[in-house]
Amino acid sequence: MERSPNDHAACKLPIDEETKVFFPVNGRTRLQPPITHGYFGNVVFKGGSSSTPGDLQSKPLWFAAGRIHQGLATLNNDYLRSVMDYLNLNPDTKLYEANDHKYRKFLFTSWLRLPVHDADFGWGRPFYVGPGGSSLSEGRAFIFPNGAKDGSLCYHLPPT
Repeated sequence: MERSPNDHAACKLPIDEETKVFFPVNGRTRLQPPITHGYFGNVVFKGGSSSTPGDLQSKPLWFAAGRIHQGLATLNNDYLRSVMDYLNLNPDTKLYEANDHKYRKFLFTSWLRLPVHDADFGWGRPFYVGPGGSSLSEGRAFIFPNGAKDGSLCYHLPPT
């Protein structure tokens, strides 16, 4: 993947406007004590970080990676337990709808650990694995393994 000098312009973002990136985080590996072995349910939390297009464009790639790492580091056992307590005390799901219009948002999802190319429903391996058309809306991106199993990756990026 390359970065062009005008990436922020392609996304129509002002260079100094704070932008957020969100990504799902597996809570199973972060909770202590761990979730019981027989638990069959989602343990997914929303991680995130923010920056400006100007900083992302002018600074080295490690800056962006560091921002994401900082966002991940905050999702420790204490924080996740606090989120779980909050959700138990506030069960009204309307409180959690994405209504924060203060920031531009970008959702990045990794399917790297999903064995998506190993699915076989009786007629062989899939010839296509990827998000459906409605998932490729503005502000969403996916990364997943290539079916060739040679270590290469596939990216689905939002249209610009």
